[in-house]
Amino acid sequence: MKAKELIELLQKVDPETLVVVCGYEGGYSTPKSAKTINVTGPRDNAWYYGEYDDYDKDDSEKIQAFLLSRGL
Repeated sequence: MKAKELIELLQKVDPETLVVVCGYEGGYSTPKSAKTINVTGPRDNAWYYGEYDDYDKDDSEKIQAFLLSRGL
C-alpha cells in the first residue's frame, strides 16, 4: 500500500475512528508510534516474516516506508 492509497481510505473514515494494528500473538493494539524508515524488498520470506527488511548500506535498493508500530 502506498501513502496515497492510505490517504484516500482515511478520507472516508470518521476522524474519531480508532486505529489499530495486529497484536503480537492475537487481538489488536493501537499504534504507539509512527515514523518514516528505509527498507529493502520485497523478498520471498517464510509466511511469518514480513516481505521487507531493514535497509543496510550494502543493499542495492532503498525504499522509503511509513511504519505504524506497536512499540515506542
